[in-house]
Amino acid sequence: MLHQLTISELTAKLKRREVSAREATQACLDQIARVDGKIHAFLSHDAADALAQADAADQLRTQGDPGPSRPLLGVPIAVKDVLAVKDQPLNCGSKILGKYVSPYDATVVEKLKAAGAIVFGRLNMDEFAMGSSTENSAFGPTRNPWDITRIPGGSSGGSAAAVAADECFASLGSDTGGSIRQPAALCGCVGLKPTYGRVSRYGLVAFASSLDQIGPFTKDVRDAATLLGVLAGHDRRDSTSVPQPVPDYAAALTGDLKGIKLGLPKEYLVGGLDPEVKAAVDAAVQKLSELGAEIIVISLPHTDYAVATYYIVATA
Repeated sequence: MLHQLTISELTAKLKRREVSAREATQACLDQIARVDGKIHAFLSHDAADALAQADAADQLRTQGDPGPSRPLLGVPIAVKDVLAVKDQPLNCGSKILGKYVSPYDATVVEKLKAAGAIVFGRLNMDEFAMGSSTENSAFGPTRNPWDITRIPGGSSGGSAAAVAADECFASLGSDTGGSIRQPAALCGCVGLKPTYGRVSRYGLVAFASSLDQIGPFTKDVRDAATLLGVLAGHDRRDSTSVPQPVPDYAAALTGDLKGIKLGLPKEYLVGGLDPEVKAAVDAAVQKLSELGAEIIVISLPHTDYAVATYYIVATA
């Protein structure tokens, strides 16, 4: 099914003219119509605008191969309701902002559009990103696509659920204290919080400006590398943006981890860990070892204080 493809699979088909951006976008819209009534990943989406963007992408492709400057040409990507998209609502999962519509694009949205992506839809979240279950949205909870009796995690629960349910090919979320990583884990997709300063915060409604980072949700690691390559880079409008060049992240995906050391914190593998989670972690560690990584058990002795410290720093 078209909506189940990864970004790399979709872009290959788009380049070969096997499918159009309009068909890919319509496949996402159809999937939203089929499943989002139960999942509630989306707060809103403008189908007409999304299809107009898709038609523009298809028209651009008729002029020839767009090349590396538009790696996401024709790829539908949805965004967490905490990021500014010009002429779209910006509510942060809250009713406080009423009918506020953003007058400008966040830097990451500018970058997505420049790369050719179809930016559509507002994804549900814990109100003002303060939560870890997406049960605290003023517009109702988001459900986990794998089991709608369970939470998707948060605060970027809508972003994770939309990708896991194949309602979009990728999404953007924000992470202050786990708000990308935790819902990605709970929904079984790839989520990445970039190193602080790697991705511009301009156009992100802040939770805690010294912790916030915008990052991708994708269906596999290669897509995460592609998307990070688009999002990363220095931005003078973010005073903590790091002026460093952006590497080719996907080039590192060789499957060979020889020479890589991975620390396994012993404090994380303690009593109360769900047996299925431990089994999944053990399987991942075994696979990484088989690929050549050196696994080293380490200690992070301040782990017990991490959450308490976070709640002091974040709220301050």
